Amino acid sequence: MVELAFRLDGRVDAGRLLVMLHGYGATQHDLATIAPTIDPDHRFLVLSPRGPIPVAGGGASWYDFDASWRPDPASFAGTLSALDALVDDICGRFGIDRHRSVVGGFSQGAGMAAWLAYATPEHSRPAGLWCCGTVVEVDDRPLDLATADGTDVLVLAGRHDPNVPLPRNLDQAARLRAAGADVTLSEHDGGHGLSTPMLADMRSWLRRFP
Repeated sequence: MVELAFRLDGRVDAGRLLVMLHGYGATQHDLATIAPTIDPDHRFLVLSPRGPIPVAGGGASWYDFDASWRPDPASFAGTLSALDALVDDICGRFGIDRHRSVVGGFSQGAGMAAWLAYATPEHSRPAGLWCCGTVVEVDDRPLDLATADGTDVLVLAGRHDPNVPLPRNLDQAARLRAAGADVTLSEHDGGHGLSTPMLADMRSWLRRFP
């Protein structure tokens, strides 16, 4: 059984959960630091888990992968199950309807977040997904987006991102739209990171959730 460390920020009586999954080599503290910027009114309880696999430099990974960055299916599935259980536990502990949650992630965490949003049981379906990274295939199988219909999605894309080229982000946005998601594209100059304009777009996008 995979166990995940995590931190909670914001109001425990917020009634809505925001899940933030960090990138490869980072920790649960990295994305938590942007919470006051994207949620200045503290409308969300913010859950920031840590990947279960330690890596050099003191950070973590969400799953094992090969030399081409393809996820190890067993490792990926174990983490996905642990994340699903963690979000269930936090929602139950604080009386939050999981369908009112918003999940998302940066880089490696983005692919993990998309699978958490759409490849878990129906009761786990969030209201929204934010994504700044590649929605990975697992065991050469793309994510089934059938359950994305009716969800809100924010795709964050850097025009000069060497790790996630803009055409890949545009293709991901198109696939999500075709599946029935309401997709907002935040496209800005910059590389592999969450820029100030992206954070402003995240803040505006999160306000659509009452």
